[in-house]
Amino acid sequence: MKIKLNKRQKYLAHSLVLLGLLYYFSGATTRFDLIYVSFVLVVVLVGSYVTHRPNSTVLNTLVTGILPVFLTLGFILSYIYFPNLSKIFKLLSLGIYTFIFYIVSLVNNVFLVVETRKETIPLYRVASTWSKILIVVVAIPLLAGIFKIDINSLFETTLASLTAVLFYSYLLWSLKYNHEVKKYKKGELVAVFALGAFFVFAANISVSFFPTETFLRALYVSSVLIFGVSFIEAHLKNTINKRLIREHISITLLFLILLFIFNP
Repeated sequence: MKIKLNKRQKYLAHSLVLLGLLYYFSGATTRFDLIYVSFVLVVVLVGSYVTHRPNSTVLNTLVTGILPVFLTLGFILSYIYFPNLSKIFKLLSLGIYTFIFYIVSLVNNVFLVVETRKETIPLYRVASTWSKILIVVVAIPLLAGIFKIDINSLFETTLASLTAVLFYSYLLWSLKYNHEVKKYKKGELVAVFALGAFFVFAANISVSFFPTETFLRALYVSSVLIFGVSFIEAHLKNTINKRLIREHISITLLFLILLFIFNP
């Protein structure tokens, strides 16, 4: 008898497969194994392509894969570079990972349906709001893992800035059919993306010379990243105002203060 799964069941099955892989990874690997990590990320991308059929293509899978790939990579790096995590915490974190991965799949499905129909649907606005929440949720463990890698601080900061550009690219794709977004030129978009990447670069390089807790630094840089996300979206919608800037500066300053209060 042929079993036909609906999309939600496919997303859940994909999440559980990755849960099993990460569970094995969390207990069997204590260093960065490029072959294993590449295998897991391929499973993420191929699984995303398959579960989102018939709305998925190779091109849009690369875009929709940004959040699930970064989410998975962030948890892998956390298990490698935070080896003292208890088994209970690891199991709890794997449950959180599975839930977030499932939500990411649901949000991406809405965007893919919109792209296929070339018109918005009632869930589009909800998905847009959730996508920005998911960006910051995904960015925190990813940046925490990147900051724990034993590499030059300049290279580390450049890597964080490049991940920010990919997050901005996902944001732009998610806004593709938003009627509130103005028409823009490629040069204008490159300039705005470069400014957003500079925000992240400057935020991290400014504190990289001080002894700080990695997780708190990730929170601080993530707050700057989400400011870049809000700034780019507001720019594309012509809604930049003083209130938006004040609110994000206040949040960023709060995390900056916490960063220096709770130092190692």
